Amino acid sequence: MASIKCFLIVALLSFCVESKVSTPLIKNIHQGGVLSESPLWVNEEGALYWADILSQKIFRLEIDTGNVTSKYIGYGPVSLIIRVKDYPKLLLISVRSELYFLNWDNFEGDKSLRLLTAVDLGHPDNRCNDGKVDAKGRLWFGTIGKESGSWHEKDAASVYMLTENNFKNPEIKIRPVSISNGIAWSSDNKYMMYIDSSARAISVYDFDLETGKIENGRTLFSFPANNLTGSPDGMTIDRDDNLWVACFNDGKVIKVDPRAGKLLEQHRLPATKITSVMWGGYDYSTLYVTSASKDLTGSELAQQPEAGSVFAITGTGSSGYPMNEFIFKDADKY
Repeated sequence: MASIKCFLIVALLSFCVESKVSTPLIKNIHQGGVLSESPLWVNEEGALYWADILSQKIFRLEIDTGNVTSKYIGYGPVSLIIRVKDYPKLLLISVRSELYFLNWDNFEGDKSLRLLTAVDLGHPDNRCNDGKVDAKGRLWFGTIGKESGSWHEKDAASVYMLTENNFKNPEIKIRPVSISNGIAWSSDNKYMMYIDSSARAISVYDFDLETGKIENGRTLFSFPANNLTGSPDGMTIDRDDNLWVACFNDGKVIKVDPRAGKLLEQHRLPATKITSVMWGGYDYSTLYVTSASKDLTGSELAQQPEAGSVFAITGTGSSGYPMNEFIFKDADKY
């Protein structure tokens, strides 16, 4: 019996060593945000960009030095940040319901912004929200209707696909939506996952990479069916094709297997309003997470002093891909 116990202990220790079981580390890398969103990692710069929508600022953190710089956009709320392919430090950003090019190194206030397009015309209270670029360099982005505190106008928004050829009139892909948020594509580009936060679910569409056509939308993962409170917000995908989803009003990031619609992991953070997630770090094994302090009461803020912060989660055992970049020929001359 003693020899059997000894064998089991040795086997267990061996399993732990081989599987390298570890607890993910959550680090606060920037504090003080109101509605932080849209994390963007740029590997060759060793820098993380993100927006604070209500503060109307875009931030840039140099990971190796800790140096933080920011740009204030006086015209209005800024949410979406996308890199433009082949043009270092040229960003495509959203301000209100419009998209602009912004050159980080030559920015001298709003007069430096170059308007590319405007959407949701006739809906002056709408604004752009989240978006991603597909493998063909096309930007998919959505809007959000009129807001008042935690209330949002229902079915007043849309999802668009923007290219260098249709920028004067971006193509409507999904309408109506209420709170357009996370978008991700499977590694084989056969499926597009999408979040309208008001539905409290992740949807999936059949996706044609060549044409950009989506069809056969259906529910992939339901928050209520999995006993999750809050709503899905931003989303990214890892190299194993698992989704990582920010849970707004639930204080966590979850990992979901989209093939089985199964909840795999939950990672609790010291803030309830988790807004977005994105892989970064030089090997893309760091999950950057944004959060919000918007609409928290005084007592809630006292309990959540880190609300609004940007966090970095390491040690998950997962990693992601570089973000696709928006293709627009001669963007620097536009």
